[in-house]
Amino acid sequence: MNGWLISLGLALEAGGIASLFADLPPLAALATYLAMHALASLVLTLVSLSLLPASYRRKSLQAGSFLFTLQFAIPVIGSIGVFAGMLLPLHLPRSTHSVPWQETAIPELPYSPVDMNQQMIFSDGGLREVLREANAPEKRLKALLASRQLTDREAVSILQEALKDPSDDVRLLAYSMLEQKEKHLTTRAQSLKKLLGQPDHPDRHLLTRRLAHTWWEIAYLGLAQGGLKQYYLENARDLLADLTKTMSRHNDWCLLGRIELALNHTTAANRAFEAALANGAPPELIYPYQAEMAFLARDFRKVRFHLANCSRFRPMPAVKELMEGWL
Repeated sequence: MNGWLISLGLALEAGGIASLFADLPPLAALATYLAMHALASLVLTLVSLSLLPASYRRKSLQAGSFLFTLQFAIPVIGSIGVFAGMLLPLHLPRSTHSVPWQETAIPELPYSPVDMNQQMIFSDGGLREVLREANAPEKRLKALLASRQLTDREAVSILQEALKDPSDDVRLLAYSMLEQKEKHLTTRAQSLKKLLGQPDHPDRHLLTRRLAHTWWEIAYLGLAQGGLKQYYLENARDLLADLTKTMSRHNDWCLLGRIELALNHTTAANRAFEAALANGAPPELIYPYQAEMAFLARDFRKVRFHLANCSRFRPMPAVKELMEGWL
């Protein structure tokens, strides 16, 4: 069947070309050629459709329209191009290409996603255990890198412990990571102080609050010790004391209370926490600090009283542990 159709298509194409050279008027010769060329393209399209792979034959209308248009638009050699350039390659085996990627083993601690079923492996205690017990320095280095997924305070504590490591590489990495954290905070503090130096700045209250938080964060994380820590805490306290005189917000009072507590000023801390409650602070955030002040004063009855008040709300996990121990 295909052989007969191919012969018919070639005959029609040859007849159309012959009409161009026949003794006919130009328009008649052109019309005759286009008609015979269209018939030849249609016949050869039917042949081409039968030669297409099964996956292409499912959409015969679209495929047939494309093949007919391609053959009709390119006289004579259009059909040859369709057969040689399209149909033949479709039936040839695919060439194999080299795989452009390479499988690698899953890296260890710091680079792989955290498996929640094995979360304790990457906890504060787990990494400390690696630092203390692992014999290979490479293992201890990976534990330091893995500390980046912990909270800043836990990470700083681990890094400071790593400063005593016998390996120079471990100590240098720990020092570098600590210095990076401290530099980030001190740079932020310097930028805020520079902005506060502009007396006409429109957001002086916001800048003051951010600077106080930055000083407090440096001390809270343990990046400063001794007299330097005292200096940062006193700077943060003075800023917040001035701020609460002009704008009484419970967040500012709460942080002021924490700073006074860190400075061992329990009376001033108690006043600040009471002011925070009066200005709408969530009680479950303030009661644990009041319990801590009661413990420092050795008033254990008040410790139980404040922790019992926490049970009326949704205390944080750490507070729950305290409540289980005291109540």
